Amino acid sequence: MTHLFEAIKQIAKENPDGFTVKIPSLEWVIDGYIAAYLETQNCFGDEGLLRVLEHASKHDKIVGGWKNKDNKQFYFDSDKQFPGKEDAIEFGRKQKQIAIFDLQTFREIRL
Repeated sequence: MTHLFEAIKQIAKENPDGFTVKIPSLEWVIDGYIAAYLETQNCFGDEGLLRVLEHASKHDKIVGGWKNKDNKQFYFDSDKQFPGKEDAIEFGRKQKQIAIFDLQTFREIRL
């Protein structure tokens, strides 16, 4: 997991506006809608990334990262990909998220 940890940190550094990748391949997720799991909410720093990697490896194997413009903190989360917006919205609400992300438009959808 050390290689994966370092690779994700590098991706985050090179993509401060955000990213979504599959693990362990590090292939970019480029379509659909992304919703985060509640269990990895508020994960940041090394400890948060480790928690996200552990969760993602046991679930959908998708890791996302984004910088909060309000507090300048970079967050990581374990994500689930959906082809349809309505399913992503339903999952996001169940996971108590404030938004999901549309990878086609690269825009947040507030819930």
